[in-house]
Amino acid sequence: MTTTSPVRDQLDATRNAPGPARVRVAAISLGASAATIIGLLATTPWGERLDSGSDEVLNYDNLVAVHDAAWPGLVADGFAFAVIGLTVGLGVLHLVRDRGRIAALVGAVLTTVGGILFAMGATAFATLGWFASADGLADGTGQSLVDFANDNPVHLMGPNLAGFLLTTIGSVVLAVALIRSRAVPVYAVVAYLLLVLAQFSGMPGRAMDFLQIAMMLLLIAFAAVLWARADARA
Repeated sequence: MTTTSPVRDQLDATRNAPGPARVRVAAISLGASAATIIGLLATTPWGERLDSGSDEVLNYDNLVAVHDAAWPGLVADGFAFAVIGLTVGLGVLHLVRDRGRIAALVGAVLTTVGGILFAMGATAFATLGWFASADGLADGTGQSLVDFANDNPVHLMGPNLAGFLLTTIGSVVLAVALIRSRAVPVYAVVAYLLLVLAQFSGMPGRAMDFLQIAMMLLLIAFAAVLWARADARA
């Protein structure tokens, strides 16, 4: 015992030492990504919110109006969404230690996959819009491309919608894990859960922006909790 215990203690210390740093990196990434989305939702560089249920999702004139700002805005939004999908799951896994652990793992997988799909779709969508509305195209070319995209909604919006749906389901599962574990105040989790579900209420575009801003504010608060509990050990 006298020869093995110090070695074991040293190995345990080496294994656990990076833990708080990794958790704090996740907390910073989560908070920064949520703040980025707040800024984007407040300024809407992509113009009016798209209606995925309409016959024509894209409008050529609207794309031309936001040509310069829409591409970086949509790419940044997709990237930040993907980072949130990854880090919120990691955060819940760090906090949920016993009850709800399986739900936390399932939810983390769903939000991670959903975030990646959403980012892929957002980048493709932004690139399509940039090229379709670019100067120098032959007359009618951009409009024809937009019309063709509207006629193929699965290819146009499929990854975005799939990513959003998976992330939403994953968020609900993560919320259940947090409620079961009582790792954070239940009322805060319930408030976030209600906001997640309210996204499907059919509210108009600007109201939806403010609803999602409120969601991002709660995620920033969650990032602060995660930072404060970075030293916690499962």
